[in-house]
Amino acid sequence: MRLIVALALCASACSAAQSQQPGTDPHPGTREEFTAAVQKVLDDTGIPGAGIALVRLNGVEWAGGVGFADRDARTPVTADTHFRAGSISKTFIAGALVQMYEDGEIDLNAPVIELAPDVRIDNAWMIDEPVRLIHLLQHTAGFDDMHFNEMYNVSHPADLPLEEVLRINPVSRVVRWKPGTRMSYSNPGYGVAGHIIEKVTGEKYEDRIAEHIFKPSGMTESSFYLTEADYPGLAKGYDGRTGPPVPYSQIYLRPAGNLHTTPADLGKFVHVLLNWGEIGEDLVIDPEYLSNMEHPRTTLASKAGLHSGYGTGLFNSFVDGYPMLGHNGGIDGFSSAFAYSTTRDVGFVVLLNGTYSREAMRRISQLAVRYLKADVEPPPRTDADVPDSVLREYEGYYHDANPRNQAFAFVQWLMGGQAITVDGKRLMATPAFGQPAPLIPMSGNLFRLEADPEPTRVFTTDDAGTMVLTGGSVYFERKPRWRIESVRWPVLVSAALVLTPLLMMIPWIVMSLARRPVRRSAEGEGGSAQREGGRAEPRGFWWLKFWLLCCSLGLLLPVIGYLNVAGVELGTRNVWTAAMFTGSILLPAAAILSFLFTVDALMSAAGKWLRAYALLVSIAALVVSGYLSAWGMLAFRPWNF
Repeated sequence: MRLIVALALCASACSAAQSQQPGTDPHPGTREEFTAAVQKVLDDTGIPGAGIALVRLNGVEWAGGVGFADRDARTPVTADTHFRAGSISKTFIAGALVQMYEDGEIDLNAPVIELAPDVRIDNAWMIDEPVRLIHLLQHTAGFDDMHFNEMYNVSHPADLPLEEVLRINPVSRVVRWKPGTRMSYSNPGYGVAGHIIEKVTGEKYEDRIAEHIFKPSGMTESSFYLTEADYPGLAKGYDGRTGPPVPYSQIYLRPAGNLHTTPADLGKFVHVLLNWGEIGEDLVIDPEYLSNMEHPRTTLASKAGLHSGYGTGLFNSFVDGYPMLGHNGGIDGFSSAFAYSTTRDVGFVVLLNGTYSREAMRRISQLAVRYLKADVEPPPRTDADVPDSVLREYEGYYHDANPRNQAFAFVQWLMGGQAITVDGKRLMATPAFGQPAPLIPMSGNLFRLEADPEPTRVFTTDDAGTMVLTGGSVYFERKPRWRIESVRWPVLVSAALVLTPLLMMIPWIVMSLARRPVRRSAEGEGGSAQREGGRAEPRGFWWLKFWLLCCSLGLLLPVIGYLNVAGVELGTRNVWTAAMFTGSILLPAAAILSFLFTVDALMSAAGKWLRAYALLVSIAALVVSGYLSAWGMLAFRPWNF
């Protein structure tokens, strides 16, 4: 789970326009050279093992393994070693529903409330824009991603019915913007999709997929069920270069990520996709409907002419300059990816038993494509000559407007945003924090990143006429920059100031110990402490410092709690989630009390420096508290989120 949340803060797990930068790895000409290069990647990154399939139009050329399935026992990875595939599960859920659409069992455009009226969805646009099944499959329903207490199943049977799973935390299904406008990756949406399979067919979704996809595809070793009987055949998953393997955790939203499979099995499925859904005499997915799965059609970006992005359980990416379709996944200890060329000549599978190196997945995927496409040049990177007047229309500041995880949206809001400016015959995107990147025009409103051969960004307007820059998993709205910066920098500077009492405690204590003894004035116990030299120490002096320090602790405790809590315990009551909750209460309380003691200090004989410093820090703590309150992050209970 640590992997999932960390990725959410940095980028979407399945960016539809992922670019691969050229590396120093070789272009293997033989399978032996390929496996040797993969072993070099494993050695460099510390990933124990990789399960791989190399696929061509006429079948799986090779399926096997490099490295170890068990780091301690030195058990080698083979073609039949099982790996947990994480979000690759979504491709099969989507495929099952597309099959049902082909057979007339379901309408992909039907409102979810008609298909599963028992599922609670809070949609402010319900009358005109209900959440539809296709929105779930293309991550455009507007849902949040998983909330903490619906991630890991730590207290229920592993096969808890999906109907009951979806009752655990319906708050993740609050629609945050008009459905069918922007993509934001949401595991709960696929939980609902799995439930709809069961509601319509009367079968468990696991059995439906096994019978209608696994069986005709020849995937005899794959399953959505995970029991202790499966453990001996599974690779051990790891979250670090050293240390024991992670436990095989059970998850609540099983349709979104519970698949386990082998390199050989998943390679067979990639072969099915290369052959337009056909295998022998069997038709797993109709070619016409498979083509529709491969592209988004429910976002502003797709309506504005952008064909790349997250489709229906499949998304676009670029590997070493070649356009690909597929999916990736991550679950505790395991990282996975499959992809096939849009020219439908080659594909690959990479399954890793480590989650601590994105570089390993990138490089091995790149090696696979270099080997498979050895005699094929990547498509050329072209551009269009767009008038300067058109480019000028897009200039301005654009801010993030589709957070994947609402619990961390306050961080994304502070750190996100980018300025778009004209730079010759192209645009330059300069993020608030980071290096600028060019946007190369492909038409009047379609643009590509520098390393991409196809458009991955589009400028368009929403229903309110706001200019939007979007594509794949990104969605930026044009806004007056001063409005953002007038909040961003006061909050960031205030957060830095709130932490300074941790440093100031050292000189405060040293100065206190170095002071001469004091004598009491004749005013008695309630009077001021009097120095022998006659200067008064203010009442509340140490209380003021104490509450200033509590401001620092209130800001740090949630961070400390999050960094130390085990992912499986993030949605439960424990010492670390209690620290997160305590900090979210302590900060505003300490901010108020430190301000009150500062007022008292201003009215007493406190030194000018102390009064100024205390006033600055207490106001800073109030600013940070106000910002967090606006995002609903005060009194934050992870076990109820």
